[in-house]
Amino acid sequence: MIQFRHDPMRKWAYFSIPAFAMGFVIGLVAGGVAPVHADHLTPKHDPWAQPWELERLALLDVPEGMVPVPGGAFLMGSDPKVDRAAGPQEQPQRPVSLDAFEIDRYEVTNVHYLRFVLATGTAWPPFWMQDPFLEKMASHPVIGVSWEEATAYCRWVGKRLPTEAEWEKAARGEDGRVFPWGNEPAGWLKSNIAHPGSKRGFKYPPLANVNRYDRGVSPYGVYQMAGNVSEWVSDWFDPEYYQRNLSDNPTGPAAGELKVFRGGSWNEDPEVARSAGRNAGRPDRKSYLTGLRCARSERDSLSVKREAQAKVQDYREVSRVTNHEKRFTNDGY
Repeated sequence: MIQFRHDPMRKWAYFSIPAFAMGFVIGLVAGGVAPVHADHLTPKHDPWAQPWELERLALLDVPEGMVPVPGGAFLMGSDPKVDRAAGPQEQPQRPVSLDAFEIDRYEVTNVHYLRFVLATGTAWPPFWMQDPFLEKMASHPVIGVSWEEATAYCRWVGKRLPTEAEWEKAARGEDGRVFPWGNEPAGWLKSNIAHPGSKRGFKYPPLANVNRYDRGVSPYGVYQMAGNVSEWVSDWFDPEYYQRNLSDNPTGPAAGELKVFRGGSWNEDPEVARSAGRNAGRPDRKSYLTGLRCARSERDSLSVKREAQAKVQDYREVSRVTNHEKRFTNDGY
């Protein structure tokens, strides 16, 4: 039995690596033989990969930590007079107020996600090309994770996906800037995006370590919120959502077909990688362009507390009814 610390909260997850490996083998046998075809992006995993190699990788130190974002108003959305690339789904720009919250300083790394995979039996991301990845990729952001899996990961570490409004404030600060560092165009020293003349393949994406580009951090010290990978947020997508009279602490439409991801990626031009840009995909979408980071707030703690109190109240109600039934029976009826 191997013990892993999996987040800054000093929580612990227990799991058996041999059991995980055996489960993976059984899954391969039960699934049958797939048709033979050329697919350079499908990982060639070795079901007999050494368990101790998985353990070694999962125990590597990688950048982590959270930063506080103070409560108050910020400018949400884009002003086309300032940002010529502003799309209609980003307009109009207006003040929106949020409660204080915390957000991950860095994108979730391959190592963080490996710990989650080993502890829960979640499927390996489709773009882990080795068993599961080379050590030099340990601090790369995990990619190929669906919205459902991103949500499950954040819940596993005691957090949640940020709302779209929280993500936008953490990336842009209070003044509605286009990029985390301001309105100046992105450059080689500030972000991992596709620049004019760059040639970028996708056999393995040219990702950067999550703690790189310290010249491009947001006003709150959050890394890589423009480029590297786009990031899932919790909201459903509605292209006209910003045109509504948003209340404080907006959480997006009540329902929809697509989930929002923000921030652009390594493969996109500066216009697309703007921190103000909005994009969306199906909740089961797995892309080599998209990863995640998590958030939490005092509101989450209160919600958990209310849930616990409700469970206690339900238990007391059941106990009261049960005791009444016992008295009823003992009275001889």
